Amino acid sequence: MRKSEELSKNIEDMRNQLMDLVDEDFRIHEIVRQLDYFHLDTRLDAEGMIEFRCEHGVIPIGGRVKENEMIYALAIMSFYGILHYKCKKIIRRIRKKEYTRRIDSLLLNMGKVIRRQALDDIKPNEKFETERFYKEFKEFIHVAIKALGHKYDQIGSRHLTDVYDAEEAKELKHIRAIYEKVYFKDNTITYFDYITKTSKNFCIDNTVEMQYMILNLYAKAYTESVLWLKKEDPSGMWCPITPWQLIRKLDVMIPNYFLY
Repeated sequence: MRKSEELSKNIEDMRNQLMDLVDEDFRIHEIVRQLDYFHLDTRLDAEGMIEFRCEHGVIPIGGRVKENEMIYALAIMSFYGILHYKCKKIIRRIRKKEYTRRIDSLLLNMGKVIRRQALDDIKPNEKFETERFYKEFKEFIHVAIKALGHKYDQIGSRHLTDVYDAEEAKELKHIRAIYEKVYFKDNTITYFDYITKTSKNFCIDNTVEMQYMILNLYAKAYTESVLWLKKEDPSGMWCPITPWQLIRKLDVMIPNYFLY
């Protein structure tokens, strides 16, 4: 079975299982709708290309690609990021353990398929500017931690006088922890893979792992920041809050280094 067919089957299986829950709570249909937004035509054309559309992904993209191109890996990671966001949003609304476990399980299975396919499809990039990216990315992580810490301290200085302050401080600390799980030492990067929930360590010469790492981090940071800011669609809705500014920085960094 080709990778696109495997992904399509996994999407359809998840959709069917979620539809079984829709009768119990119609809000779950929001997740089903997100699955429907990702269109993947598994039929190969005369040139061996497949057609996909990810209009509502973290990075909205689409077109005709081969399964082993970077754009395919970026599309499915983008799709997972927004799917993760929708699932967590619905879980927070419903707050029923049986639904939480079911949705989490479906999301994890989808994540495993997408991680494996992304790593298979991302190819070594001989033109990748390793040293430049390492320097800029390391600086970005340090700035992110410092900026979020400064914002957290500002809230703390107000002595958490109301419920909003306490909730904001909690969310900022949670978002900062995402960036704090990236470490740098001797041309190596250690990060936390939010799909497999394990730590990964790799040399910066490994451009495949490098590309997967930045997509993984982006999907998680976007998910948590958007959940907190309660933004449904970021296009044209820039928000001058620190977590959102960091997402915008990644928006610029990813195309500069990884779309080739």
